[in-house]
Amino acid sequence: MSLEEAKTKFLEIYNKALEKMGDEVKKWNKAYQFEVEGLPEFYIEFKEGEVKLEEGRHENPLATLRMSKEVFEKILNLEMDPMRAFMMGKMKISGNVIETTHLRKIFDVVRKG
Repeated sequence: MSLEEAKTKFLEIYNKALEKMGDEVKKWNKAYQFEVEGLPEFYIEFKEGEVKLEEGRHENPLATLRMSKEVFEKILNLEMDPMRAFMMGKMKISGNVIETTHLRKIFDVVRKG
């Protein structure tokens, strides 16, 4: 999976979650840094009702998430719960771990349909 494919997949998930979560997500002003083996560094930023996934480093992320490409793909394909990946040691989080629960909520809402 390339970064562009990941971006497309994440935006699909985000748009589905937005339908169910509505204004809650639109109020977020958060950024998360990602370090995925085999992909360039990138971040996901929620700001003023918009979301973007950009290559590079964010100047002030709440947390940095590190994982293998395999784990990242499973999370994006809704085959693995991000919390489970963290608890199993397949994902490392530095920074504000509690804030990552908001990011997880997007996947949970879509997975539960």
